Amino acid sequence: MRRRQCTTWSCFTVDVQCQRLARHDGPHGASPTPTYDRHWSWTDEDPNGITVLPGTVWFHQPDRPRLKKTARLLAPWMAVGPIAYLLWRYSSPAVAVAVAFVVLALLMSVRRPRFVDLGRFTAGVWPVTPAAPPLIFGIAWAMHGEGRNAKIAGLEVILGPVVVGTFSLTSRNEWPAYKRSQAAFESLQKEHR
Repeated sequence: MRRRQCTTWSCFTVDVQCQRLARHDGPHGASPTPTYDRHWSWTDEDPNGITVLPGTVWFHQPDRPRLKKTARLLAPWMAVGPIAYLLWRYSSPAVAVAVAFVVLALLMSVRRPRFVDLGRFTAGVWPVTPAAPPLIFGIAWAMHGEGRNAKIAGLEVILGPVVVGTFSLTSRNEWPAYKRSQAAFESLQKEHR
């Protein structure tokens, strides 16, 4: 099921779009920001009759299908399982459990993209988009560009709710110019401090 906001807009001086799922029942509601302490509410019958109520209206996501929930739970275990087994077999059970717990906790806690630059390449972890099909495990190319002219820039490994990947920031030909521009930018930053 695709997530989308309700298309009903209020006729208030500040146009606000409803922050509930499409085809919902009951009054509409919208908040300007997620941390706003009150929200506007109106109905289909009287879109001009806006009531200000306490609390924030959240854009609720639909329930995930059972397959997506299962994939989300199993993927990190399938990724960490072989590593934990090898540690259990050739090291000690305590080390295997500790490593598996730490890696799983880190993978499941990813809520926003995080990257580390390693020269011409960057490595990172980011959450899977909600529109992606439910996968327990997958391997894909990271592409640079769009359409048929896109070039392979790196590799992504999908582990249920997260993607771990590494790819190049620029091509080999553009790397010297990129380094020069980064050095110039850093020197400008130092001058203005």
